[in-house]
Amino acid sequence: MGAVNIWEKMLNLDRRWIFLGIGIISIVFFLVGFGMPVTTTKEVENIFDFVNELGPDDAIFIGFDFAPGTQAENMPMAVAVLRHAFHNNIPVFMTAIVPLGQGMAVSALNYVTDPAIDGHYERVLFEDWADYREAGITNREDIIAAWERDGNVLPEGALGWVFEGRDYALLGYLPLFHLVILGMTNSIETQFPVDYHGNPIGEMPMLKEHKSLRDVDLAVTNAASGACTYWITYAREKIGLPIAFGVTGVMATDYYPYIQSGQIIGQMGGLRGAAEYEVLLQENGITATTDKAFRGMDVQSAEHIFIILLIVIGNIAYFAGGFHKKTRLKGRG
Repeated sequence: MGAVNIWEKMLNLDRRWIFLGIGIISIVFFLVGFGMPVTTTKEVENIFDFVNELGPDDAIFIGFDFAPGTQAENMPMAVAVLRHAFHNNIPVFMTAIVPLGQGMAVSALNYVTDPAIDGHYERVLFEDWADYREAGITNREDIIAAWERDGNVLPEGALGWVFEGRDYALLGYLPLFHLVILGMTNSIETQFPVDYHGNPIGEMPMLKEHKSLRDVDLAVTNAASGACTYWITYAREKIGLPIAFGVTGVMATDYYPYIQSGQIIGQMGGLRGAAEYEVLLQENGITATTDKAFRGMDVQSAEHIFIILLIVIGNIAYFAGGFHKKTRLKGRG
């Protein structure tokens, strides 16, 4: 009788205990982690390899096409690509398809340039190097040489300098973004006369070299919406711009046909895709360690194991307690 009561209690376990267990596991494994290995897939490797072949004469777009609701999945993807671009000195345009997306772009930039983090990039604001532009110094190597000659020293733990308007442009959000993409195929400046901070786009050296999407080498949209198809329709199919996706886990399977058709070069799917990119950054010496997505995979894996154990225990309780027989007899009655 006692054994039956145990099985019955297992089957009628209050769901709040399950939620509590998941909460405890999430906190413990986020703080500790066990470093479960993450193997990389071809879809993510293709994006990494493409970006890795680019340099200072090229340019990429990173779309922060998501809101805080999917930040846990989309943000690590965008951060990983942004780090890769800064390491290779690739100029980066940062845009957003939704109003909250521009806040996500600001957060990503602040995170990658945070002086409190080892392995950050030291940011120089647009107005801080205005004298160099007036003197005609716009080449990246010349800017750095003049900047450091004037007594500016790269802080300890920083990987390099990033100059606003030379290495990145935070363009922000505009409504009807599919039309914005279409307009940028002719001119970026007509769509974004000023950047998010009010700096004139036309005065930025990177805009003088990359006037439209036709002068850009890759767009990576990190999305939880229809932004993916916008970039395909209005950029890939119109001017042949190479496109890559970073999408939430539930969206990933919807876009595999675009990989098979060759319309996109690759895809990061969910937290796993972001963790794969972080692994590739570490393996290639671009970052010293992995980041939040890799740690998040530990949490996710531990939660999955916990849920699987509950399912196994529930099935054992169902059969060992004879509840399957009672259900059958009750049905006959």
